[in-house]
Amino acid sequence: MLQDNLKPDNETLLPYDVVTLPSQGIFTNGKKTVKVTYLNASDENLLSSQALLSTGKLVDSLIDRKVLDKDITAVQLPACDKEAILIFLRNTAFGSEYEVELVDPKTKQSFKTKLDLSILKTKDMNLELDKNMEFDFYLEKSKKKAKLSFISPQDEQKLTEIDAQYKNDPQTPYMTKQLEMMVREIDGVRDRMTIAQFIQTMPIRDAQEIRKVIRDNTPSLDLNIPTTTPSGEEMNVKISLGVEFFRPFYGI
Repeated sequence: MLQDNLKPDNETLLPYDVVTLPSQGIFTNGKKTVKVTYLNASDENLLSSQALLSTGKLVDSLIDRKVLDKDITAVQLPACDKEAILIFLRNTAFGSEYEVELVDPKTKQSFKTKLDLSILKTKDMNLELDKNMEFDFYLEKSKKKAKLSFISPQDEQKLTEIDAQYKNDPQTPYMTKQLEMMVREIDGVRDRMTIAQFIQTMPIRDAQEIRKVIRDNTPSLDLNIPTTTPSGEEMNVKISLGVEFFRPFYGI
């Protein structure tokens, strides 16, 4: 539930609302909400920065500017949390109506329609996490008990760097490194080297089941909105947080 409030920032009182994080605090030490202040005229300086836009740093810069909880930074937040904050900023600044141009799959004709961003929902996680934000999982093929965790945004960045580093090689360590980030304990053992060695010979079925339980339960924001085409066809539209989403921010 959103609540209006006030918080001093740089000796100025800024109004804010409380935004719930879809990740449920997995990557923010259990903090499930953040205080986000509204877009104002001075934010146009940042939003119009072509340098930030071209480097892909606009979103993180905007989130760090608008989130009042200074113990939380954008680099800590997974995509779903950033999406929730961006949608809050857009909705409170410009309203929840979002106009898009689509193609009717039946007539192949383009048409414009307005979507309601306020109906977006969070996909819930169906796992019980311990104080370390880990959960128990049994490896059927290996017959071992494991503790797993979700991959943090920082680890995602490391995997991206591994991908880039080995892009010209016929084989990369991406898949095993990904598993190392997910597996935190095997039969009570938490030594990282021992776990890495175990993963090298882990049955592929266990590896696939680990990825599946992580994929199926990773919290996310469902960006799909249903709409009806002029020909009466029902279709889902996935909201893309690209240039078109930000267009009202630029005043164009």
